[in-house]
Amino acid sequence: MEFRITTILDADQLVDKAFLRASKKEKSGRNRIERTKNTVTVKLNTISKVLESTMKRYEKEFPSFESLPPFYQEVIDIMLDTDRLKKSLGALNWARRRIKRLLMETAREVAGSTDTDKMERLRKKAYARTVSFLKQISEDLEFLQEARTKLNSLPDIRTDIPTAVVAGYPNVGKSLLVSKISSGKPKVAIYPFTTQEVGIGHFMVEGLKCQLIDTPGLLDRPADERNDIERQAVSAIRTLAEIIIFVYDPSGTCGYPLEAQEALADEIKDTFNHLEIMEVENKSDLMVGDSDRLKVSAITGDNLDTLKQRLFGKIKRLYREKAEEMF
Repeated sequence: MEFRITTILDADQLVDKAFLRASKKEKSGRNRIERTKNTVTVKLNTISKVLESTMKRYEKEFPSFESLPPFYQEVIDIMLDTDRLKKSLGALNWARRRIKRLLMETAREVAGSTDTDKMERLRKKAYARTVSFLKQISEDLEFLQEARTKLNSLPDIRTDIPTAVVAGYPNVGKSLLVSKISSGKPKVAIYPFTTQEVGIGHFMVEGLKCQLIDTPGLLDRPADERNDIERQAVSAIRTLAEIIIFVYDPSGTCGYPLEAQEALADEIKDTFNHLEIMEVENKSDLMVGDSDRLKVSAITGDNLDTLKQRLFGKIKRLYREKAEEMF
């Protein structure tokens, strides 16, 4: 899913945009009264149209959060605080409607007047109140611009296709494994709750597109070492994943003993106890452990075909079960 929200102008920029457009409007008339009336009216209408279309577009481009998949609802709440975002969008809607009503009422007053000085006073008063309304939501506009930047930077993670998440300590070879299983080069992006790059790969299972995600900084250390945001992020991953591939490095070249890796695996099994867990030992070109876990090498490609077959088999079984439940 990708967010494409246009730049949110601040209060001063909105004023400049609308008033500059209005300053270029002039209307003719049979006399001075008619010319002034027509010109003031077209200026008011221009400001109204510019602000109405611009601000309404901002409202429409932000998603309806209740209709988003659970994964994105949790991610957005982690990044931005959904209540704060709804408040700012509500403030934007309030200002837009107040400005529109103000300028329409002022235009009606101008239409009923024959005093050119009064028309100009009405115009200036409407301009000042328009600026005042926009200034009142200045902080909300700035927050929405910040929110827009964060939402647009989210990597395109599909929530409607089978998804496997790769876990394990750092340096066990997760990223290389993702690249070897994926068709094509995995996309890499910075997720908002980790400073490291998230790898997103895709592969096909009997015509069905599937997704493989490497989540460094989230599932590569024990829970008591994660901060609050990272713990929330793990909760978001729960709503996305259907299979966890836990990768071990029995050689110890990753810098973590096998006992620590097994403890992390047990913790992840508890956290994701509703999911399929596949356990894989990588770096078989360096060392082969004595466990029953599948031994692979992302470097040499040893047993990667077997890993793919097992992964594909689990995905097909999961979707057969879902189909049976639906019917």
